[in-house]
Amino acid sequence: MRWPLDPMRVLSIFRHSRSIKPWHSERTGSRWLRFLWCLLPLSAGAILWVSVDKEMAKERLSFEQSLSSGAQSIASGYAQYLTRSIDQMDQVTMQLKYDWESSNGALDLRKLVIRGMFTSPQYMEVAIIDRDGSVVTSTASPSTAKAKYAGRSFLAWHRRNISSIVRISAPEADAETGKSLVRFTRRLDSPDDDFDGVVMVTVTSDYFSAFYDAAALGGKGMLAVVGDDGRIRAARIGNAISYPSKATLTQTPRFGLPREAQAFPSNGETWFGPQWFADGDRRFVAWRTLKAYPMTVMAGISESEQIAPLENKWRTYRQIRAAAEAAILALTVVLAYVLHLVERRKMRLRSVQAAYRLATEAGEEGFYMLHPLRAEGRIVDYRILDCNERGAFLLGKGKKEVLGQALSSHYQAEEFARLLEVYGHAMERGSYREEDEFQPIAAPAVRWVRRKAVRSGGDLAVTLRDISDAKEQEGKLIRLANTDELTGLPNRTWFMKSFEATIVRAQEKQEIVALLFIDLDKFKNVNDTLGHATGDKVLQEAAGRLRQALRPTDHVARLGGDEFTVVLQQARDDDEIVRIAQRILAALAQPFHAGAGAMEVGASIGISVYPRDGMTAGKLLKHADIAMYSAKGSRRGTYSFYRQELYDALRTRINMERELAEAIDADQFVLYYQPRVDAASGELLSLEALVRWRHPLRGMVPPLEFIPIAEGTGLITKLGALVLDKSCQQIAQWRAEGISPVPVSVNVSAVQFQYGDVHELLRRCLRQSNISPELIELEITESSMLGEHATIAGRLAAIRELGVKMAVDDFGTGYSSLSQLQRLDMDVLKVDRVFTVDLDRTAESRVLFKAIVSMAHALGMRVVAEGVETQAQAAILRELGCDELQGYLISKPVSPDETRSILRRSRQLISPRNEERTLRLATSG
Repeated sequence: MRWPLDPMRVLSIFRHSRSIKPWHSERTGSRWLRFLWCLLPLSAGAILWVSVDKEMAKERLSFEQSLSSGAQSIASGYAQYLTRSIDQMDQVTMQLKYDWESSNGALDLRKLVIRGMFTSPQYMEVAIIDRDGSVVTSTASPSTAKAKYAGRSFLAWHRRNISSIVRISAPEADAETGKSLVRFTRRLDSPDDDFDGVVMVTVTSDYFSAFYDAAALGGKGMLAVVGDDGRIRAARIGNAISYPSKATLTQTPRFGLPREAQAFPSNGETWFGPQWFADGDRRFVAWRTLKAYPMTVMAGISESEQIAPLENKWRTYRQIRAAAEAAILALTVVLAYVLHLVERRKMRLRSVQAAYRLATEAGEEGFYMLHPLRAEGRIVDYRILDCNERGAFLLGKGKKEVLGQALSSHYQAEEFARLLEVYGHAMERGSYREEDEFQPIAAPAVRWVRRKAVRSGGDLAVTLRDISDAKEQEGKLIRLANTDELTGLPNRTWFMKSFEATIVRAQEKQEIVALLFIDLDKFKNVNDTLGHATGDKVLQEAAGRLRQALRPTDHVARLGGDEFTVVLQQARDDDEIVRIAQRILAALAQPFHAGAGAMEVGASIGISVYPRDGMTAGKLLKHADIAMYSAKGSRRGTYSFYRQELYDALRTRINMERELAEAIDADQFVLYYQPRVDAASGELLSLEALVRWRHPLRGMVPPLEFIPIAEGTGLITKLGALVLDKSCQQIAQWRAEGISPVPVSVNVSAVQFQYGDVHELLRRCLRQSNISPELIELEITESSMLGEHATIAGRLAAIRELGVKMAVDDFGTGYSSLSQLQRLDMDVLKVDRVFTVDLDRTAESRVLFKAIVSMAHALGMRVVAEGVETQAQAAILRELGCDELQGYLISKPVSPDETRSILRRSRQLISPRNEERTLRLATSG
């Protein structure tokens, strides 16, 4: 057994043990003699205890024999009584059967009552019942005599059994009186021996238990009658007679069935436990089975009632025994105490020695006994009087090498001076505790110890507990709590604590501190398209570049996700801050090589300056965040200082996000449609659905104001689902109006394509609108196709299985390559307007567009030119082999009503033969 050392206790033990002399054990015979002296009174007490128990056991046996004899006598008498009672009922029913059959059914039982028969209270009813169960004549009142017995079991039994024996039914409760009734019935025969009814004599259950004798059974005795069918005919405990609604026995014993489990023989006696009785008492029960009738009688005598006088007697025995035992115990205690006084001193000395050995050698702490050495009235050193092996180990030596030496010989001068001060405090105050880094001269390594010093008299007891492992673990936990696991940079917790301390120091020194809030611009695309593993590698590389771009006095931390913060201390002015921000932007603008190829990510930086933009860490972080959003919104890959108007703009954006979410729920959106025509004929081929926000206060909100917000907040998924559903419903409406619709193309954002289960949404919209899949075309951007090829191909295949065509939108502005288009089976290639605008200006633009057309046709794709605004552009596109045209030359996006007019009228929107720009339908939408 081990326990932490208490310096005060060990010091006392140490001082006392120095006076102990070697001791010798007492002789073995003397020890046994003392043991026998204590054993004598205990033996006398044991004899007394056994004698009293034997006497009570003898009286208990006599009591049980008396109960057995009484119960058997009562059961035998009860069996004779019940046999006579049933004989009487047997004779009565036999006589009534004879009289009824002799009178040819003319017997009137009411007349027999008038003559004085069946007037005893035991007769509840005497009746003749015909074969149908109707009462023919009865001793009961006329209203009772009308009762029908057709469904009763006794009638069915007599109908089946051609026997003239009397049958005793199971008890049943009377509906009027609630009494328990037993019926004696005998079969009536017609002249040709057919079943003609029954004679019934009804008595109460207490008819069977009237034998109860309180003098013999007591106030809690039990009588019961059990049929061979296992049902109780009558039962009572004392004056409480059993009724069907108030049982005396909680379970019914079976008699005369030795082969069945838990069955009893025909005659016998035994103890029945409290589980058998409703009152929970234990009884000795004797039973006898009647010879002439299928009945068994039970007589039980209550143990608790009969044993009460004996219990009083035994209680007296126990009280006398307890008093005698107490006296013997007191004598034993006195004798043991006297012997204890004899051994006390020697035991004390042995305990002191054992405790000292255990305390000094078995403990995990190092222990030292120090004696102060004084010069000119003050303590200048300590001599080591004693120590344990652990204490010597902490000093880097063995125990024999340490004892008697001066403490100063184990420490460097500077460290001993501090230790001398600590022990001086302990000598002055009585005790002192501290945690300290501990490295004596011979010790192999620096250790952390918890030191406790206690003064006693003129000496000092010191314990040292090695807590190096705990300190090391504590340091690891602190590092883990303050370090970002992925990048190895300090995390948000460390940053907030450090930044607050930096502000306090800057306030004291009146310095400027700048906070740079850095957000990677295209990191979300990396995660969405190339996976989180690639994203993690980008973050790790970004963290390394940030470290290299900063000065030694600056600090960088990762807040979470793709957000980093940099604290610039001792910044002289805004120019210096800008130089560092530009250096960071340049470092992060270089391509990242974390995936299969190079990726351009870049970053945006928001800057807040103490004390100009705030006096607290929280406010400066908030303002830098706002400035970062301004930089990201105006032009990515740049920096922005915080200004008040930025906060106002952010608040406006937050309000816009909230209003946009409410607008989607309230369906404040309407679709406009822009035609796509055949480049050669000018005939309308399809429409592109473009969403517009019909704000209740601001009117029509342009898409450029809310689409970026929807994409940034994730609302684009709900908005895209709304647009697809509206497009399908609009096509269904045109068809219902008798208009022959053309295919409608719907834009699907990269976010919706990656996470929105587009094929399931499309399947549902087509089913609900009941339109052909050929009337819907989905447009996805090149960025949607980045990522695992198998995953993208699987999503496209699921959509194509529905019969819906797929188009690549804004080709030439994203990240994909020709090889990506070759692997993915697309139907239409929509070339961005940046390739269309210069067709009539530079030959290079025409060559590039021709290459795109050739490539698309080789892959089996139709080419659509977006942003066609002049007839000259249209002519060049026809010459280059472009299949379809879309732009203001053909039509601006128009409302559903104007689109309906286009579909009803001629569908040739432009004439290829006209040199001037023509519009078959010009709108100002």
